[in-house]
Amino acid sequence: MRAIQAYTKSSSFIVSFIFTSLLLLGVGFNTYVLTVANDDLLISETQAAISADIGGFRSLYTAAGRSAVIQALEDRINSINNGFLYYLKDNNGRYIAGNLATWPDSDVVPIKNGLLEIEVDMRPDQGRFASRGQQETAIAMVMEFGNKDTLLIARSVQDIEFAVKLARTSSSILIVIVCIISILSIVVAYYVVSRINLISETADEIISTGNLNDRLYVDSSWDDLSKLTLALNRMLEKIQQSVNNIQSVSDSIAHDLRTPLTRLKSHIEQLPNQDDKYALIEECDKLLDIFNSLLRITDIESSAKRSGFEQTDISMVVEDVIDLYQPIIEDKAIKLGTTIEPNLMLHSDKNLLFQAFANVLDNAVKFTPANGTINISITQDKHLNAYKFSVDDSGIGVNEEVIDKLTERFYREDKSRTASGNGLGLSLVSAIVSLHNGEIVFSKTHIDTPSGLCCTFTLPVEGSAK
Repeated sequence: MRAIQAYTKSSSFIVSFIFTSLLLLGVGFNTYVLTVANDDLLISETQAAISADIGGFRSLYTAAGRSAVIQALEDRINSINNGFLYYLKDNNGRYIAGNLATWPDSDVVPIKNGLLEIEVDMRPDQGRFASRGQQETAIAMVMEFGNKDTLLIARSVQDIEFAVKLARTSSSILIVIVCIISILSIVVAYYVVSRINLISETADEIISTGNLNDRLYVDSSWDDLSKLTLALNRMLEKIQQSVNNIQSVSDSIAHDLRTPLTRLKSHIEQLPNQDDKYALIEECDKLLDIFNSLLRITDIESSAKRSGFEQTDISMVVEDVIDLYQPIIEDKAIKLGTTIEPNLMLHSDKNLLFQAFANVLDNAVKFTPANGTINISITQDKHLNAYKFSVDDSGIGVNEEVIDKLTERFYREDKSRTASGNGLGLSLVSAIVSLHNGEIVFSKTHIDTPSGLCCTFTLPVEGSAK
């Protein structure tokens, strides 16, 4: 059973999807920034700043004349963090004020909307600009104050261009990092889901087969899931030791008590014939049956019986079992239906399978009332490459919540406690089916009746003797 049936339904995928979506949103925003942070935006912002400066100087010249403009220029030049460049000249071209050394050449490059792209040559007395270099690119506009003076206002774009280039580079790097993180988040989510499914499938196989010798696969020790797998393997080791100890104790008790019980039965048989004598002998036989069944189950579960495997027509085995119980079935007037495919060859232990088939049919006959119905079938499932044996009855059935307990040792449902038995028959069947790498399943009967039970076990055609 997979813990997560679909990767897209897992919480890891949902988290990674949300995380990736947020990161991609950041990528989109950065892409937008890269798109709008271009030369046109740079020119537009510079033009707006120069135009605002021109408007201020025009108003100042009109109101207070040249001297006020010269004073304002000096204040601007001496102010901190002022990126503007100025050159004021009279109508004869003589320098009046400003921080530019020369008026731009007549071949300056026009950009648009009255803007010019000029090479900046700073005045020697502007020492605080020495670190900027003697030549740099600026964008400028020219304004005239009537027919007297002309003012050039320029703004250097070197720092702005550097900031824009830095922003573009940073955004590009960020986009690459975000894409890598997005891919890694999806990969990590897929890895987590795959490991969880692997752990779940292995654990489910251990539970379904009851083979506590199996362990969860560990291929690393650096991640948390590997540490969890190691912890689960240690837990399985402890559980296996506990189960083995319990089985060892029960087997030892069964083995050690069988001999004294046999002696006790012999002594009872030597007593004079009385009703109590036969009752005691019957109780001794029941106890001996329990101990023999326990030891037989242990013997089967230890795989000691594989030496008896051979090619067997299990269809014939089922027919022999039906023949054995035919008189009892007829006495109870039970309607028997059979579906038996011939020549179903299986590498198996004939005697053990006979015991398993007989135990299942015995239960069906025991708990099916007179005039009831039992259907027996053994067929080949080509899709599963296995044989399927099933017994359907219209008996008293079992409660659905206890179906999984039917193969536990000594378990008997309340409905069946009045019938003879020791609760080991289906445990023996389960051990035999597991020995043949099969699977036993109980379900509600398919017969049209309010109660009843269906027992089905699947025996794989290949690998039954592995």
